[in-house]
Amino acid sequence: MRSFVVGLSLLLSSGCVHIHRKAPIAPPEVAERIQFPQWGKSATAVTGSQLKALQIAMDDFRPPGSGASTHEDALVRCLQKIENYDAWVVRGEGLTFIHFTPEEGERCGLDSNAVDLGVSYAVSDDGIILKRE
Repeated sequence: MRSFVVGLSLLLSSGCVHIHRKAPIAPPEVAERIQFPQWGKSATAVTGSQLKALQIAMDDFRPPGSGASTHEDALVRCLQKIENYDAWVVRGEGLTFIHFTPEEGERCGLDSNAVDLGVSYAVSDDGIILKRE
């Protein structure tokens, strides 16, 4: 039994377990008021490979479980929230390119003169991060 507990502790502390927090679900009375759009030309299609690559890049860029910051610097707090970024996705041959661009001025009301604080990924269809810069 002791070896089981030690093994479980090592597994949990090694980062092998992916912790996923489910999104809250609105009550039925809110859902009743929602009307989905017609899916067509106004929608942006993301293929399965692109979706997989985007999830991999997002998990690397903002690991699951990353909580809200209590840092004193407003720019740091702003940049730690994924909703303050836009993502650009481009399909390549057997890979997907993704670039996260912060919108600290528009979304956080900050006057930032920072050089591009974004990050770019090249993710293979196999789910491997080929390059990150």
